[in-house]
Amino acid sequence: MPVSRELRDWYLSTLGVVQYRPRDTEPVALDLHLETVTEVANTVPPEVIVALPENPELPGAENELTDLQEEQIGSFRLACWQPSDDLLVINGLAPGSVPLQEESGLLANIIRAIGRLGDVLTSPQLIDWPPSTADQTDRSGAEEMLSVFVEARVKKQGVLWVLLMGELPSALLLPSRSVCSLSVGQMEELPGGARAIVTPSLQELLNTPELKSETWRAIRVMSHQP
Repeated sequence: MPVSRELRDWYLSTLGVVQYRPRDTEPVALDLHLETVTEVANTVPPEVIVALPENPELPGAENELTDLQEEQIGSFRLACWQPSDDLLVINGLAPGSVPLQEESGLLANIIRAIGRLGDVLTSPQLIDWPPSTADQTDRSGAEEMLSVFVEARVKKQGVLWVLLMGELPSALLLPSRSVCSLSVGQMEELPGGARAIVTPSLQELLNTPELKSETWRAIRVMSHQP
């Protein structure tokens, strides 16, 4: 769903993304237009007001409630590295955790193998959901926040490749794909021209070393890029 300018600005501010605006641009106040039910009712001509039963039984109401409940998502954390101008790496973490030394070392080796690592691998930016200042648990909000973050990196910093390491970041950034259809090596075009590549998470690679060869086959296309 489209993200309003005010919501996009709030996400970017929460994620620490600096935005540049013309000097003559004034801050935009978000007008929620809160009105009471009485005020709204008074604006409707009496002849079109229809009385409804107190407890209407709407067809399919139970199914709609179930669908809404399924759209909720629990807390999580994402670790995001940008080891080079054109590469962004996103790996899912448990809430409150940080990448282990073994995980950071493995990622450094992977990035070095495709020629994207400088002297050292810098510390990742950690993104928590839900944001500390917002009471949100809906999945669409989490998808929008990650989409806004990646779009900002693509447009403002020239990111061309996004490694989605693990099921969580892949499912959030590629919501058109079901989790069951996501596979290692899958490549998707992102808004702005960048390409996302799905790989196992760092945790999965450490727990199942056999996945490393499959991961290398998925990302070696990047080693031929400038």
